Amino acid sequence: MSKQTLVFPARPIMRFFFLPGLLALALTSCEEASAPPPPDAAVVHAVTETDPVRSGDDAADDPAIWVNVQNPSASLVIGTDKQSGIEVYDLNGGRVQFIPAGLTNNIDLREFTQDSNWSALAAASNRSANTISLFLIDQEGTLTWLRDSEIATGLAEVYGLCMFRNDQGLQVFVNDKDGRFQQWGLSLAAAGKSTEPVQFHAELLREFAVPSQPEGCVADDTEQRLFLGVEEEGIRTVSARHDAPADLQSVMDIDGTILSADVEGMSLYVSDNGGYLVVSSQGSNSYAIFDRLPPFSYRGSFVVADREDGLIDGTQETDGLDVASVSLGPDYPEGIVVVQDGSNQLPAERQDFKYLSWRDIATSLGLH
Repeated sequence: MSKQTLVFPARPIMRFFFLPGLLALALTSCEEASAPPPPDAAVVHAVTETDPVRSGDDAADDPAIWVNVQNPSASLVIGTDKQSGIEVYDLNGGRVQFIPAGLTNNIDLREFTQDSNWSALAAASNRSANTISLFLIDQEGTLTWLRDSEIATGLAEVYGLCMFRNDQGLQVFVNDKDGRFQQWGLSLAAAGKSTEPVQFHAELLREFAVPSQPEGCVADDTEQRLFLGVEEEGIRTVSARHDAPADLQSVMDIDGTILSADVEGMSLYVSDNGGYLVVSSQGSNSYAIFDRLPPFSYRGSFVVADREDGLIDGTQETDGLDVASVSLGPDYPEGIVVVQDGSNQLPAERQDFKYLSWRDIATSLGLH
């Protein structure tokens, strides 16, 4: 397996022209491109939305939620702009930081349990050079891009990414559009003098592949299980342990009703009763919920509709999403779900991220 030492120092514009008489046909084709959501899908509304990402066209992709343990209402949402870098938003949706890190696609994070200077480490797939980019997060939520610490994957086109932690330490899963997955282990090197840079080692622990293009994934640290989406096939699960066989098991295949291609973002809501897996069914503009634990029973779907006050629109064609299953203040008393909106319409703007209250979703689907 390959090993790297990481040193931490201090779309073109596309125009479309329609010939007379073809516009109506084109619009009809676009409308038919999306499958209907499940007929019994619950309807929820966004509490708020973020400032749009800086780039136009298809740019916003995947969020990760950083929880401020000392002050949960000061938690942050970190989102990728896959044309220019990393956006950071507060719980009101306002931009608080932007990092021009390049073509970042998926992002995830894990909290540190002992280090007093840094609260967490985030990792993002970066298509600028097909690397994994690392970002330290301090106790106030400020990100520092470790510019000289890129993990060279050797993949042709890095795509989806998620993080994992078990008794073997902190790890990163990254995939390629051709179906390949890599599992990297990160370890902190022995600390040197205070004037020396911190060092991490990155070691390639395991490689496996799925039959066709994947993207979204989420690791269950407690159960040591990886959920992954094969975009045009369905949801699969595999052991997250690098020393275990990579035997894929099906959670659910695409059926055109509950799941419509593409299967995209996924995250976990963890609770005393086990919790849930939340998955974006991009082809039907809806979200499916399954039990987190075997046999992964389907619990229902929801859609995000325009608010009645006309201030915030619903969501369409969601790529990434993330879930935090802790209270983040009065607007999110039982947790928050953040979803990418592929078509921000109120007003018509660049893409953004919508914030949903888990309590609204759970109440609508009878998950309490």
